[in-house]
Amino acid sequence: MPQDQAPAERRKPGRDPMPEAQRARLLCEAAAQVFLRDGYAAARMDDVARGAGMSKRTLYQLYPSKAALFEATIAEAVAPLHLDTELERDPDLRRALNGILLAAAQQLLSPTQSAIFRLVIAEGQRSPELAEAFHRVKLSRGPSALQRRLAAEIAAGRLKLADPEAAAHMLFGMVCGARHMMMMLGVCEAPDAATLSAMAQDAVEVFLAGALRA
Repeated sequence: MPQDQAPAERRKPGRDPMPEAQRARLLCEAAAQVFLRDGYAAARMDDVARGAGMSKRTLYQLYPSKAALFEATIAEAVAPLHLDTELERDPDLRRALNGILLAAAQQLLSPTQSAIFRLVIAEGQRSPELAEAFHRVKLSRGPSALQRRLAAEIAAGRLKLADPEAAAHMLFGMVCGARHMMMMLGVCEAPDAATLSAMAQDAVEVFLAGALRA
């Protein structure tokens, strides 16, 4: 039996190998735990591979460096903003905006995601590549689901706004901005689903009251 093969990776003959996307997701989940426990500088790739139940060789095949792995972990953290779901295409604008905001907020305001952002801020001075990776990920993801839907509404003449990106930041900030900052400072807990739903609905109503064309 190969020495570099972790038990969780062993497959029976004839069985399909684990898809690469699934391996990458498991590695990012394990990496998030290691980075949050040990910090970026002290985190060891061996611990990530062990936590994911994979070999170190498999880890390096997907992520050739710790920096690459951390960038992928950040990408997982911001993924909810870029969900491509039926929510974005819902013909009811209020329902679409409520759904997009709630889905993104539930993920981004989770304890794990807030801790990842806190780590980037805390270690950014010692490791500038962390902030650079965060900025690179945000640019590479392109417009968020919220921005895309607002852009479509503006183009159709239903919203009296000029900049869908600024409008998306405004609307998302109404739901998550202050709460996210307090969570990163460790002075409040993540809101429950009912609270988040109410926050999203209130934000959408206030936003549309000023943005909808009569």
